[in-house]
Amino acid sequence: MTAQKQVSAPAAGPRKRLAFAGSKSVGQVSEIAVLSPIRRGCPPGERRTYEERLKQVVGSIAARHEQGLPTELSRVPTIHFGRIMVIRPEQYLVGSRVDGVTYHKAHVLAGTTPVPPLEAVPVQIDDFEVVHSTVSNDEPKAEFRSFVLTLVEFDGDLKVYMRDIAKHLARDFDTVFENCDNYPGTAAFDPFWAWIQRYQVSTDLFYAPYANLSVARLKALEAFRRRFDAFVARVRTPQGARVGNMDDLFDDFLRENAQHPEGFPSPGGVFAPNECEGEA
Repeated sequence: MTAQKQVSAPAAGPRKRLAFAGSKSVGQVSEIAVLSPIRRGCPPGERRTYEERLKQVVGSIAARHEQGLPTELSRVPTIHFGRIMVIRPEQYLVGSRVDGVTYHKAHVLAGTTPVPPLEAVPVQIDDFEVVHSTVSNDEPKAEFRSFVLTLVEFDGDLKVYMRDIAKHLARDFDTVFENCDNYPGTAAFDPFWAWIQRYQVSTDLFYAPYANLSVARLKALEAFRRRFDAFVARVRTPQGARVGNMDDLFDDFLRENAQHPEGFPSPGGVFAPNECEGEA
């Protein structure tokens, strides 16, 4: 009789924890992408949903920025670009199949030729809708969520940037993200930092054409060019002839373009031209 070799199963050990997503950096510019689920239902005492409340807060910030008014983000001087967008099920589920349910709800106008599902404009899924199987409506097959995607490009290290957010934005930042699952607030940094890491997603491509220019430097160059154009207009006529005292005007130009420290000793401190004092 041939002996059977017994192979024992590997001893069960602690499951390896998945690594957090990391930020990419090019030059001195870094990025972060956070995809966090929006809470379901309504805030206590309100009839609007958490998603509707979040959209109203973000919409207010966007409206002020479009009008050239200061916003909460103006207090963080290292931000290059920032975007916040709500991603709904009807956007990310088109053409998907979830547990026996193929999602292809679409607007079809009466009297028109039906549009193929993958070419149709999806109907909005209600915040509280549960999709059932087309075979049996007895058991719900899927429950869909909305997410808020936050994309930011900034100068320097991610953790330093998040400390600046917690310090300078605090309650204003909380007003947006308290509408998301498990959000702990900015009052204690460690839970806040853990929440950011929990919902951070990896960026596959980070394109930064001005990677070696900080926000402060870009503002200084913008101000320098504006002042240089004004200087040229003062020392040259439209015909190109020289006017005025060149030495005095040049000294004025140099004095106007001097820089001074702003925001130190905070890690987010920058050097800003005189004209930018008080700006973001």
